[in-house]
Amino acid sequence: MDATAAAATQSGLTTWVMSNGQIVLFFSQLAYWFFMVVFIGYGVAQYKRWVNFQLGTGHSGQLRRDGVKPTADDEHVISIEEFVE
Repeated sequence: MDATAAAATQSGLTTWVMSNGQIVLFFSQLAYWFFMVVFIGYGVAQYKRWVNFQLGTGHSGQLRRDGVKPTADDEHVISIEEFVE
């Protein structure tokens, strides 16, 4: 089989990609950057929730207060003097 004859007869998919490849690439790049912005925004929101949980502020911080012992600002203050000699 001649190499030039094989190159001249392309299948339907190859012909379609050769004629519309730039359009497909353009829209795939648009989708890529759109989803990158969405995923980075989601990551920032999750990081913000984690920081609020660690600091004890905001809605996520209230979840941490359930398992934390009372602080000096709370009603149940433990006196240190009774443990010090």
